[in-house]
Amino acid sequence: MKFMLCIFVMITSAVQAEETRTPNHLLGQDSPYLQQHLYNPVDWYPWGKEALGKAKAEGKPIFLSIGYSSCHWCHVMEEESFENPEIAAYLNENFVAIKVDRETRPDLDEQFMLVTQALTGSGGWPNSVFLTDAGDPFHAGTYFPPDAFSNILERIARHWRNNSDTLALEAAELSAYIRDYMVRSTSADPLTPKAVRAAARSIIPYMDEFSGGMGDATKFPQESLHLFLLDQAIRDGDTALLAVVTNTLDGMIMGGIHDHVGGGFHRYSVDPEWHVPHFEKMLYNQAMIGRLLMKAWQVTGQASYRHAAERTFDYVLREMQAPSGGFYTAQDADSLDGQNTLVEGAFYTWTPAEIQAVSDDADFLIKLFDVTDPGPFEGANVLHMLDLPEDANNLSVAAFFEKQDSALETLRISRSKRPAPFKDSKIIVDWNAMMIATLAEAANSFSRPDYYAAAENAAQFITGTMLDGSDLQRTSMNGSASVPAQLTDYAALGLGLIALHDFAFDRGHAKNWLHMAEILADTMITQFIEADGSYRMTATPDGIGTFRPFDDSEIPAGNALALALLTSLSSRVSAPNYIQQATLLEATIAGAAAMAPIGRSYTLLAAQNLARGSTNTVRYLSGGAIRVEAIKDNENNELKLQIRLADGWHINAHTPLEEYFVPTEMVISGAPLNADKYPRATIKSLGFNTKELALYEGTLTLTAPLTTGETVLTLQACSDEICLAPEVLRFRVW
Repeated sequence: MKFMLCIFVMITSAVQAEETRTPNHLLGQDSPYLQQHLYNPVDWYPWGKEALGKAKAEGKPIFLSIGYSSCHWCHVMEEESFENPEIAAYLNENFVAIKVDRETRPDLDEQFMLVTQALTGSGGWPNSVFLTDAGDPFHAGTYFPPDAFSNILERIARHWRNNSDTLALEAAELSAYIRDYMVRSTSADPLTPKAVRAAARSIIPYMDEFSGGMGDATKFPQESLHLFLLDQAIRDGDTALLAVVTNTLDGMIMGGIHDHVGGGFHRYSVDPEWHVPHFEKMLYNQAMIGRLLMKAWQVTGQASYRHAAERTFDYVLREMQAPSGGFYTAQDADSLDGQNTLVEGAFYTWTPAEIQAVSDDADFLIKLFDVTDPGPFEGANVLHMLDLPEDANNLSVAAFFEKQDSALETLRISRSKRPAPFKDSKIIVDWNAMMIATLAEAANSFSRPDYYAAAENAAQFITGTMLDGSDLQRTSMNGSASVPAQLTDYAALGLGLIALHDFAFDRGHAKNWLHMAEILADTMITQFIEADGSYRMTATPDGIGTFRPFDDSEIPAGNALALALLTSLSSRVSAPNYIQQATLLEATIAGAAAMAPIGRSYTLLAAQNLARGSTNTVRYLSGGAIRVEAIKDNENNELKLQIRLADGWHINAHTPLEEYFVPTEMVISGAPLNADKYPRATIKSLGFNTKELALYEGTLTLTAPLTTGETVLTLQACSDEICLAPEVLRFRVW
């Protein structure tokens, strides 16, 4: 009761303090990040005509600050500088100050991050950029300590007063350079399987062979890169590429970047061992890491991947899904410690005494997670494992996870009584869409219909409240949608709806999701396409100029997602427009991606799907007339290919009655499936041929031994009017 009273008094005091302060020009903005700065003495403006017009009218330079609500160093700079009355007064007098939420406006974020990287060689958040009154950038950095920030403000203000014309010319030249880069043409070189294989292999030397991941210091999960490497490993049976992926996943699962207590993953680690994370938890990480874990489990069957994936998804459903259905954006890195001080990681760290006070399995947990006194992180411990469960004890893996989860649940319940990190409750379409696609597939892979229900609820919220016809809004806060959607929103949501179609338990209802995906793709083509077949990030350019996103960031690049959407639709619907647009886009962007595979890996993955077909367990072909799902039955050591044909369609039987028909054939590691393993054919005549035909209709299953290697399925789809070209599907068993 005393603790709750303390929190109530603290919150009440904060509210009363804000009521005595005058809000700045961020009043009315629904972004939680902008709301955090509403009562700063800095007279912040949101990005828009009012702020840009004020700078022009008053002849003042612009200070542009870009960040996000869960950013630790954004909070630090706010506390040190933006809450400092002297700094704020000087900033207000000499500059027009603009705040941007990078999650709401990724187009502005990526443009001005290019500026910072061009001027300094690196980037990060908060991103601090100085612009002329015409909006051209001339100086940039990230976090500045207060003394350094004051000096920079004074130096720039003085230089502006004395040399504004020269500064404006130099800034205009920089804008022109950035503008040219943002609309740069990409190579039209053809992308062969050999080139993709070489691009994937070229990444291996950059990977940490000990702890996994890329680099020897700060490490990000780089999910798009690892999804590409895993996809390529499956296509080629490349054990070296598979090892790169599993090595990274093993390191992350063991490390402190993995929230062992509550499930899910933090944004990145500050050390090469994945031990100490930067503690914010972002929705996109849960979606992308969860997808990578799920697909790695599909390939390897390693229990730790499925376990980590399910705990991640369970965390998202428990703590990140709004009652309305959409998924929240993030949880903060900072929270209150025992002294009511906002501290990074306070919610997540443990001492031996804290574990012993709440857990009957304290000795087990302390040993498993290497908990020491004092701990290495500010005297406390970020829980991390020294070994995966197979090597940690003599229990079976299943028994180990049961014991571990039971013990960790006690810690989770205890931790839930601590002051929780701030939760950014806005709904972002593309991040939600990534989560929808992952959960829909996980529902099928893990036999978890609750995952599909959660994904469908999120999709219903977005399509019901943020989509008006073909007009999509990017964000929603408290049920109010705002900000026009961008390329990644349309493309990612289309892919999420396709996943709902592919893995639906109710096949009839699934068609609605596919139809909505077509609407989104059609709108994307109409509103975002450029003359060369690539796509710009926004329908109407803003900021420095038109921006065509080719490089992956926290989620895949907009053009990579567009290619993935067009390719996916081309195999599910009969409209030829999608394959035409996909082919045009691939020719425009894929060749250059092979020259920079680390930053454009998802483009390579999408291009391979177009050229060689998907590696997913569920495939569509023949314009959506055929669905094939590969099911590994480990208990019976069998691989089952379940083939489902749409009404009015058939495939030729294994032994057709006419020689010129292509038979349905399954070849396992070079050996044909025995003829007696095929189902009995249906014998009938169809409209285009009065002769009797031997064919398969409806749903059939081909079963083969679960043999390491590649299983190849060849079939030809026909309706009562036409026969399509034969098609080949390849499935790999490790």
